[in-house]
Amino acid sequence: MSSSFVDDHFEFAEMNIRHTGNMDETMAMVRRAVRMGYDCIAINTDIGQMVQECANLGDEPPQKKKKKGGKERNVIPDPVSINCSELDTSMLEANGKRLRIFSRLTATVSNSTEVHLLMHHPQLKKYDLIAVRPSDDQILQTLSKKGDFVDIITYEQASTSVGWLNKSKIIQLCINDGIAFEITYADALKDSSQRREVLVNGRQLLMSTKDGDGVIIASGAERMIDIRAPYDAANISVLFGIRPELARKFVAGNAKKTLLRAESRKTLKGGLLIQNKEDLPKNLTVRLNVIEKIMRIPEFRAQLEIVEDEVEDKSKKT
Repeated sequence: MSSSFVDDHFEFAEMNIRHTGNMDETMAMVRRAVRMGYDCIAINTDIGQMVQECANLGDEPPQKKKKKGGKERNVIPDPVSINCSELDTSMLEANGKRLRIFSRLTATVSNSTEVHLLMHHPQLKKYDLIAVRPSDDQILQTLSKKGDFVDIITYEQASTSVGWLNKSKIIQLCINDGIAFEITYADALKDSSQRREVLVNGRQLLMSTKDGDGVIIASGAERMIDIRAPYDAANISVLFGIRPELARKFVAGNAKKTLLRAESRKTLKGGLLIQNKEDLPKNLTVRLNVIEKIMRIPEFRAQLEIVEDEVEDKSKKT
């Protein structure tokens, strides 16, 4: 991942530019996205079904192969490397922004074994964003419980058989855990039949969320012509039944939360409790009981021990 968001302005994210093996085409799409005002761009390597082997030959796209004897295994290629020195970012810089490129891996999983294989794959750490395409609601249920390694849940946008889009309780569990759901619009630009299915699926997904909280909209582009400007992409959400005043978050706020969650996986994990002073218990006995409960959290207990050690060291010096 390029950088933290702490010291840089963030505005718009294009979360899904698909690398299909042609590096020139991928660079052309990135250049177009930059010109349109995106300051965060994710380059997506889609390996398809998890159990199928993918060969990484230079800039070639993942290709499906089998091992000798008919057994299948999965090899995840290295992330696509983008040379930012070949990009004109002057327009972004003039607006106080800085370009950040992120790597993304997308895989389809059909059973708990494939979830396990993906979760523990050594190549996973090389990617900034991990997206999963669950085959059914049972896999979605698994991800709601064991999806710490997943940032985005997606699906075949023009498919007529995405059975879990109406599972609002499971979808909400995933969103509460910080996982984003993705709608892409490139398929809707191809023909009327695909457009209809993209709209039907997108509306169903958004009906299963609270005004689109936890949902991102990206292009899913394989060609330069498939990418739309940030506000145009945001306004696509209106076609899914979202109120216009809520449209911006699909390419801005929700995307930022997803990127921050992905970034947090690569940092030190810890525990934090925030409470209003009005909510603090007045009674001393109750207060002690609350502290005892907090001390059961390993991260909090470890942090408290560190602070106590620092206090002891200072007292010894004085």
